[in-house]
Amino acid sequence: MNQTNNDDYRELTLDDILRMFRKRFLLFLLIVIGVVMVTGVYLFMATPIFEASVTIKVDPATRSGIDIFSAGLAGTTSSRDIATEIELIKSRSNFEVVIERLGLVNRIYNPSDLQALMAEGRSMSDIEASIVRNLSLITSVSPIKDTRIVRVSVQHRDRSIAKDVANTLAEVYNEKLAELSRRDATTKREFIESQIPSVEEQVRRSSDALREFKEKTEIYVLDAQARWLLDMLSSYDKQYNALVIELEEKKAEARAYQKLLDEFDSPEAGAIQEKWINTSHTLSLNPVVTQLRNKLALLKVDLAALEDQYPSTDQRIRAKQAEIAATERLIQEEIENEFIRTGEGMSLNPTYQTILTSVITSETSLQIIESTIKSVDLLRGTYLSELAEIPRMEQQLLELEREVTIRENLYTLLLERLEEAKISEAAVVGNAAVIDSALTPSSPVRPNKRLSLAIGGVLGIFLGMLGVFLAEYLDKTLKSEEDIERVSNEPILGRIPLADGTKDELFAQSDPTSPPSEAVKIASSNISFTLGEGKIIGITSPLPAEGKTTVAANVAYSYATSGQRVLLLDLDMRKPRIERLLGLSDRASEGLVDLLADNRQLNDVLVNYADNLDIIPVGKIPPNPTVLLSSKRISALLQELRADYDRIIVDLPPAVITSDVTLVGHLFDGVVMVTRPGTTLKDALRMALSNLKTSGAKILGFVVNGVTIKTSGYYYHYYYYSYRDEPAKKSRRKKKHQQA
Repeated sequence: MNQTNNDDYRELTLDDILRMFRKRFLLFLLIVIGVVMVTGVYLFMATPIFEASVTIKVDPATRSGIDIFSAGLAGTTSSRDIATEIELIKSRSNFEVVIERLGLVNRIYNPSDLQALMAEGRSMSDIEASIVRNLSLITSVSPIKDTRIVRVSVQHRDRSIAKDVANTLAEVYNEKLAELSRRDATTKREFIESQIPSVEEQVRRSSDALREFKEKTEIYVLDAQARWLLDMLSSYDKQYNALVIELEEKKAEARAYQKLLDEFDSPEAGAIQEKWINTSHTLSLNPVVTQLRNKLALLKVDLAALEDQYPSTDQRIRAKQAEIAATERLIQEEIENEFIRTGEGMSLNPTYQTILTSVITSETSLQIIESTIKSVDLLRGTYLSELAEIPRMEQQLLELEREVTIRENLYTLLLERLEEAKISEAAVVGNAAVIDSALTPSSPVRPNKRLSLAIGGVLGIFLGMLGVFLAEYLDKTLKSEEDIERVSNEPILGRIPLADGTKDELFAQSDPTSPPSEAVKIASSNISFTLGEGKIIGITSPLPAEGKTTVAANVAYSYATSGQRVLLLDLDMRKPRIERLLGLSDRASEGLVDLLADNRQLNDVLVNYADNLDIIPVGKIPPNPTVLLSSKRISALLQELRADYDRIIVDLPPAVITSDVTLVGHLFDGVVMVTRPGTTLKDALRMALSNLKTSGAKILGFVVNGVTIKTSGYYYHYYYYSYRDEPAKKSRRKKKHQQA
């Protein structure tokens, strides 16, 4: 990267930033005020949002003591349990109940709005679904750390709706918990109720068949061996039937879990159901589970045999019971591992994790019950084989009495289980307690006017700063003399403070002690030092209206007042200003153009403006200045004038607009570039420098015209000494006037 590019990207200093903000303070202020006003309008027009909150104490265990989903929801409360409750509170079914109870459709939409929605093809279910989505967005459930308390907050523009939704959602959630807790008991009750009619009919038929047999054969009483055999078979039949009922209850419980998953509006529910299908299939083929089930059945048969021979406190019976318990644990562990293998990589939310835990427990119970049924069936088979050894008629009677006993025991068992299920179902209550009900909010939570105004103010300041920097970046003009030095890499020879008004453009004559006049004297001295023994000085600028003619005239006058013989030569043949600036319009009808065209002699076009200061104006503007400037007559004329004058100041046209400067730039001893902060373009300055260097011109440096306090740190020094004694001077003038 070249030096110019390095200079372009130099680091900003604090002075640069402050100068930018002083220059564009109005833009910064307007942006800040605008953003604050927009914020105020927003706060004035924004709909206030009210928030109502209800706090709830939750406990995943039921108050009735009945297991919910077996071990799934039992135990101590953890963060996972609280997360489960949060999922349940914000479930879609709860919001649907809230909408129905509060009649939110009619409270949110007026009849005309409903008719318009219906006209658009929206059904009532679509409208309710939209309200459910909105309620889910405006409802937040947050747990209080290290407690079993959650806060349910609802935000809405209608304060009464916010309060009603919060309180009703807490009620519906408690009812939901009761429903979930009641699900097991309800499933058992419904299953038992469905079995009782058929069992009752079987009891009637069995009793009728026994009665008919006794009447036909006149055999009414069994002997002792047959009676004992009947009692043993009846005992095992009773156990078998109880286990079959329990097995069916567990299967119904598993179906309830699947139905519960269907109620959740989530793709994870389908994934878990697929997981169950895969696991059930693999469990049926798992040799470990099959082996453990067979082992458990044999162990229970052995336990039954030991119980017939020894008391329950015998060590052999206790050892067998411990072995049975260990086998049951192995079955549960293998089932858990099977679920992990078939569902590897699944990430479940707390609700589904709870259900999955319950499924594993139920599946373990199913395996153990099936093993127990198998062991009881083996024991029944033993006594059934003994049945074949008694006489045929007694065998038939025993079979009939056994069937009646089985049916009656099963019927009695179902009635007992039905009453237990009813009691359990009635005893279940919700386990959520409302600590603080939601109250009607008195003030809105959004928008927060103070906070919003503060944010608007900070944002306004930030955008104002951004606007200042952006405006500064988009402004392609040179802002300060530091920018000029950075782009040009040339020295600053002079800094002329801003002097407005065409009357005083030659301020070196009209006000020789003014700050601009003093600045011109400094610039003239610096030019002389830089020029050395040279005499001819060209003065140009990148673009028009940058003050090159004013600087040229004042520098020439400054040299003349110092005793040097000076010539001010106007080579700007396109838009000459020397005549008008010096007031030569009536005296300079002829000029340089006539001299170059050999129509006049040098003395004919010379105008003596002041002591030691002569002027050669342009005269009439030629049709093609380029032809005159490229002629050899220019070089010869400059050599002729060099012998007569100490300083020759040449006012050149702008260096970028025309090629005139490049035609004559190499003829001068040096060229001074005049720039004006806020007017001179960076690209124009680069192009002007490039053109001059290409033509072989020697660039002495820059004179910065129109310096202000915003563009230069030297501005203060120009005016400090000039105006420091001004009040004293005014006081002296006032005193003299009074004396007169």
